Amino acid sequence: MSEQFEPSVIEKIEPIARNLSALMPDLILSARQIAQTLAHGTHGRKRAGPGESFWQFRVYENFEPMQSIDWRRSASSDQLFVREKEWDAAHTFWLWIDLSPSMWFKSKLAQSSKAERAVVLGLALAEMLVRSGERVGVLGLMRPRSSQDIVPLIAERLIYGQNNQSFSDKLPQHEKISRFSEVILLSDFLDEFEGLNKGLHQIGGHQVGGTAVQIIDPAEESFPYQGRVEFKDMQQRDKVVVENASELRERYLAEFAARKQKLSDACRHLHWGHLVHHTDRSARSGLLNIHGFLSSHYYSTGAMNHQPHAQSDIFGEDQMT
Repeated sequence: MSEQFEPSVIEKIEPIARNLSALMPDLILSARQIAQTLAHGTHGRKRAGPGESFWQFRVYENFEPMQSIDWRRSASSDQLFVREKEWDAAHTFWLWIDLSPSMWFKSKLAQSSKAERAVVLGLALAEMLVRSGERVGVLGLMRPRSSQDIVPLIAERLIYGQNNQSFSDKLPQHEKISRFSEVILLSDFLDEFEGLNKGLHQIGGHQVGGTAVQIIDPAEESFPYQGRVEFKDMQQRDKVVVENASELRERYLAEFAARKQKLSDACRHLHWGHLVHHTDRSARSGLLNIHGFLSSHYYSTGAMNHQPHAQSDIFGEDQMT
């Protein structure tokens, strides 16, 4: 039986689904272009293990099979050496791209809406991961796969999801995510925090690594408004008229900073990463930031290694905590 929606929900679904369908070809092109600029080929895991590439020589240990000895290297030394291969086993990455109504906000300060940026970053990241030999899935929409056509596959599923599912900024709760997988969430994370925190812990509570990429419009963090301003809730379509917006700035900025810190603390508790990307920055800088974080916390060790780290800007223009 097909799912039925209230008229008010359909009013939200139809225009955004059409908008996403119209934008998708350009978003795919942008994603592939920025992925190409950071292409790095199939990566290793910087540790010994099953694979095809030479990693290092090490001293032979007693009781190891004799066929493991590299006789050419051993001939130039008084010791016996073993040739080790670099571990290059694939891992599973799950993406979640939030396309709920609030994500379509775009101020005059931004280059694109938060939703467009989330799609570009998600598709570019998927292409890079598959090129590196990983398996990529989308929470609630697509099981993990390593297809070289991963970008159009995900794009198709995102469009399908917009046309056939009720909008929700809540994380999928019933996805079967195997232990030691990695989840990358792209959202503004501005929905009700108690439910969000519960969703994060349900995903991360079973030895699942994660990175929350918080996408923020610069106006949401700077509150550049003054005078009489009408604010509209993009989720509920409620409107509020404020006669002097500048009087709210100080309280708003404090509340927004506190909310962002709560998300960061929740991620730190799970040993997850928390990255912040602003839509007045380039998509390339956002991808570079995510890639730098993964390289530091994952590729460099060959394992999920999300330990708490202090805030840093070493991965580009955006922020990492």
